[in-house]
Amino acid sequence: MVTIRQYHARGDFINTLLQVVAFDDAVCLIAFSAASAFVNVNVGANISASEIIMPIVYNIGALAIGIASGAILSKLMTPKRSEDNRLILTISLLLGIAGLCAVVNISPLLSCMMFGTTYINMTKDKELYRQVERFTPPILSIFFVVSGMNLDIRSFNTLGVIGISYFVIRIAGKYLGAYLGCIIAKTTKEIKNYLGLALIPQAGVAIGLAFLGRRILAGTMGDMLLTIILSSSVLYELIGPVCAKIALLRSGSIKMDNTAPEEGKDEQKTEKASERRAF
Repeated sequence: MVTIRQYHARGDFINTLLQVVAFDDAVCLIAFSAASAFVNVNVGANISASEIIMPIVYNIGALAIGIASGAILSKLMTPKRSEDNRLILTISLLLGIAGLCAVVNISPLLSCMMFGTTYINMTKDKELYRQVERFTPPILSIFFVVSGMNLDIRSFNTLGVIGISYFVIRIAGKYLGAYLGCIIAKTTKEIKNYLGLALIPQAGVAIGLAFLGRRILAGTMGDMLLTIILSSSVLYELIGPVCAKIALLRSGSIKMDNTAPEEGKDEQKTEKASERRAF
């Protein structure tokens, strides 16, 4: 997302990429709930059938809460609302959703996704997205600082092979899965060849679920999951933005004049303006 915004990328490739990322996150959240319940049963934890079914029920309830919250926000966002008021209402509903999900130990991410999906489809209000986006940088910074504080370097001795395997297999799975999906969907050559490359960066959803996994998985499995995800995320964030930029360039989503640094662009504009005045 940062790379797309930085270079003002546009086009069919970007539209497909954003849809795939959103769907990928939703499937990931549902699969995580099922997998964590399955793992707890197989390691011999004292879990009844109701404890397996209830997380599914809670996730369905969280979806309903997200949809209801999005509908409520769409009614509250009248044209007379100030920017500050709009931001306060949005953050309040988001915190409320997160708090309710935390009470029952489920991830708030899926509910929040439905919150945003419901609101934008009911209002087409893109201005709110830009307002919330300006609010997020310090939150993201805190998020990654806390993540780094939980990374145990000493555990690499025992989890190194698992982490490397996960790192390689995830990249292969992302690319092959996206490639096969594009063949089935009969997309353009550019989307088929470069969609998987643009999906390599990993951060928010995976790290958020890793923290949740540490709380709900039995024994040391939660700590193992967190360490593997955090350590691999460091590597993904080193190569991910580069891969994403290559994918955006090769797919034709970035115009070459958009790859110049902003300061360089400003200087070029100033020089052109001076030339026009001199002429």
